[in-house]
This record gives sequence, C-alpha cells and structure tokens, in this order.
Amino acid sequence: MELRHLRYFIAVAEELNFTRAAEKLHIAQPPLSQQIQHLEAELGFQLFRRTKRTVHLTAAGQVFFEEAGKILQQVDRAIQLGRQTSRGELGQLTIGFVSSAAHNVVPAILQAFRTRCPAVKLELHETDDKRTVAAAAVRAN
Repeated sequence: MELRHLRYFIAVAEELNFTRAAEKLHIAQPPLSQQIQHLEAELGFQLFRRTKRTVHLTAAGQVFFEEAGKILQQVDRAIQLGRQTSRGELGQLTIGFVSSAAHNVVPAILQAFRTRCPAVKLELHETDDKRTVAAAAVRAN
C-alpha cells in the first residue's frame, strides 16, 4: 500500500462522492475508482457501500478512515520535523565562549538565536582563551 492510496481513500471518504473526490485530487474518476477497488482487495474488506446514487463508509471503512487520517498526520509531521532539522531549527547547538564575552556579547546572540530557533537545545561552555582558539583552529581545518 502506498501513501497515495490512503490520500485517495480519505478524499472519497470525506466527499462520499467519487467524482468530487477525483476533482479534488486532480485525477480522473475511473482510475480513482479502480485504485479504491485495488485498495479494498489488498485490505481484504470493503471500505464503501456503493449504489448508483450514494456512497457510504462501511463500519470497517469508518475505522480505517480514522486511522488513515492519523497516519497521514504523522507523515506530515515527520516531513515538517525533517525540514526543520535540515534548516537547523531543531536539534542541539553547543557553544563555547570566553568569559570576557559572557556578559556583553553572548546574551544578545543567545536572545536573537532563541527568538529565531526556540526549539533548538543550547549547551553553553565557558572556556579559557587557549582552548577556544585551539578548538576553533581545529574546526577551521
């Protein structure tokens, strides 16, 4: 089963109409109907009761609808968190600083960073000049 099958199913379940669901998905109605039939065959149970004029969720279809919605929400959340992490908006940042910067430079930088990236965990380490310079030199190479 692919995510698109869940998206197709949810569109039909929300619209309770294959034509409107197909329009919403920007696909033709016959392939949508076929995809839903394939999904039902794969699942081994009927999702919809269809007549010529109406479409209704079965009891199993209703349960599947609720759970499929949760799955797609989780997928969307995973995408969002991945994007935020790739942009540096999530995770942890370790900062080393010299004591002379602790009272004037560091607070302003931290405040600006916290405003921009509130979800990043900060780990602060005060170091002496020699260690900080040596660490910066190692990272630069």
